Amino acid sequence: MTMDGARGSAPATEMLAGTTGWLLHETARRVVAETEEALRGEGLRWRDYGVLGLLQAAGPLSQQEIGRRLGVDRSTMVHLIDALEERGLVERARDPADRRAYAVRLTGAGHALLADVLRPVTETVHDRLLGGLAAEDRAHLDRVLAHLADQGVIG
Repeated sequence: MTMDGARGSAPATEMLAGTTGWLLHETARRVVAETEEALRGEGLRWRDYGVLGLLQAAGPLSQQEIGRRLGVDRSTMVHLIDALEERGLVERARDPADRRAYAVRLTGAGHALLADVLRPVTETVHDRLLGGLAAEDRAHLDRVLAHLADQGVIG
């Protein structure tokens, strides 16, 4: 053991490279970074895409619920929704189930941006990063990650 407590001379990333958690983290980090770069031209970020995609999949939700599902704190969530609302991509409306609350919903412009721009951009990034996998391996990876999400481990 060296003086700093490390075993041998292998760099930390080499030691971590064989661990599932590290590999998942590094893959996600790269996907986010490249997606952010691709979305920059639209003036959007990864989290904006997350909000819009979640609203498309789940329908109207409270800001609190969006933040909970995406792991975004309250104050950041307010800024995200404000910016998306200013662009006409989402709108706040009274929640019919709770007149004291507001629900955020995707607008027609938000749906169109997802379909025409955001989905193709993210698919291109995913294809570039995961395109080296055989189709059946990529499908298997998607199933494994979906299973983890279903179990509440991720997502």
